[in-house]
Amino acid sequence: MNAASKAASRTVSWRRWLPRPLRSCWRRCFGRRVFQGDYPGWAAACAVAEGYDDPEKSTRIIAAAREVRAGRAAWDRDGVLFHEPQWHEPLVAALRQIAQAGGGALAVVDFGGGLGSTWWQHRTALAEFCVSWRVVERAPLVEAGRREFSDAVLTFHPSLAAAQAAGPTQVILLSSVLPYLEDPQAVLREVAAWGAPHVIVDRTPFVAGGRDRLAVQSAPPELGGGRYPCWLFDRTAMVAAFHPHYDLAGEWLVPFDQADEKVPYHGLHFQCRVDAPKPPVPPVP
Repeated sequence: MNAASKAASRTVSWRRWLPRPLRSCWRRCFGRRVFQGDYPGWAAACAVAEGYDDPEKSTRIIAAAREVRAGRAAWDRDGVLFHEPQWHEPLVAALRQIAQAGGGALAVVDFGGGLGSTWWQHRTALAEFCVSWRVVERAPLVEAGRREFSDAVLTFHPSLAAAQAAGPTQVILLSSVLPYLEDPQAVLREVAAWGAPHVIVDRTPFVAGGRDRLAVQSAPPELGGGRYPCWLFDRTAMVAAFHPHYDLAGEWLVPFDQADEKVPYHGLHFQCRVDAPKPPVPPVP
């Protein structure tokens, strides 16, 4: 286990056992300012932060995925290894419900899914189902995924349209990806237009104030460090983006991502309405 992994494991371990009021007090008294600023545009935020497509980050993600595949770690997140199995229970429950309704089949398009970290983390929880997990990512990760990590379940694609064209889709998963896109609204419009039966927006930060806010997020050293442009979303606007085609079928708090008391992370499960008009299908690039 490397130093970053050990530090991450220790941090997760001791915070898990603190009562929520004490965790809140600790953050208020000793926590860093995780989200700073209110920037007018992406370029302004990038001027004081790093890009999320840093080649070194891709290298860390690839190295971590190799460790997980080799069985030397249980799962990884953003290039940081974790050695104890841990499921994100609300996400697992939603995916299992979708698979059961689909007769035991589960076809996921994981937008921004790295090298399949969410699949690797939860593969044992979904082992009873016939799973297709298609990851949409940046070119370096797609190339690495196709070269080293593709198999009968996990495949890699350069765009949402290409992943959709590879087979039927039951759910589009957007897990901790929308905040780090220059134009997340464009992706939301594309996802909503596809009309997939289910869309899950998970591990996403929301903020009060009636509008989206562009900040700079400081990641803790034990999770790789760095400063990144990060969108904090208005929940009402996020839900409205899926109407009239989708209803909000479920919502949950994501406690392990809560680093700022004023910026809660949530998961939202949208289900396509049976009576919703079918949108035109975007062309495959």
